[in-house]
Amino acid sequence: MGKKVYALNDEQKKQFAGAYLLNVMINTPRSFPVLLEGNEEDLEPVLEWLLMKEYIEIRNQERYVPNEKGREVLKRFLARYTEYLKVFDIYCAVDLQAGEFAFDSYFDFEDNAAGWKKFLNDDRWDDLRLAVAEFKKIDPVEIAFMSFLNEDRFGRDETGWQFDLLLGNIWDEILHICNTAIRWEELGYEDEQGSVNAEDVITDIIKQGSALMIKLLEKEQALRKEEPHEGEDFDDDDNNNGGDHVVAKVVVEEQPIDYYYSYYDPFYVSPLWLAVCFL
Repeated sequence: MGKKVYALNDEQKKQFAGAYLLNVMINTPRSFPVLLEGNEEDLEPVLEWLLMKEYIEIRNQERYVPNEKGREVLKRFLARYTEYLKVFDIYCAVDLQAGEFAFDSYFDFEDNAAGWKKFLNDDRWDDLRLAVAEFKKIDPVEIAFMSFLNEDRFGRDETGWQFDLLLGNIWDEILHICNTAIRWEELGYEDEQGSVNAEDVITDIIKQGSALMIKLLEKEQALRKEEPHEGEDFDDDDNNNGGDHVVAKVVVEEQPIDYYYSYYDPFYVSPLWLAVCFL
């Protein structure tokens, strides 16, 4: 049996693009005029989709503004995004030969972001995030999309981000990653002691990654004990032109460390990933 080939239809693109734009509108906050101009004209299909789904509304026949239903959609999506950062990103750099995780050295680069980035780019590391997602039957395309968010690949500071959000080649890049990534079924190997099947390899990797995740969360909690935590978020430095349309900002609450203990089970999937994000 050949590899599954991943694809994205227009509805899925609009869902992901819509989640991103809802975050811009609610957590910046920012509204958009009904009569879009310039680069913002490229947002029209996404805004019309959000309007059709009743996640936003038109206020005073002038501007698209978010509503409470849109806030609830964003709340579900950001909860998943936060869990992605905590649980899945740790598998972005794994040395399969040595059985090591780059994140085991994370706090060695605490004040050296450039050094950490260079460390992650070493050829020894394999990205197993999509392999873990596939094994847990979580959509790898959503995981890849979230990795692009985390890497600011949809950056609002760059000219033309509005086009990229729905129509740009960035979606082809996401699919290319999904269709060329290591699959968990490929992880089996043979050594002098015999054959090791792929399921044993991926479950061992997930167990090691989960243990490391808990260790890092404990250290992070100790270091930030006195600091307030406002949850994970996308960058939100656009100018506030929201006026009186603003709904409450969506903030993902910090989960206690024991919330993540369930991930010690390599087959565990959080209810967050099983729930329907877009109703």
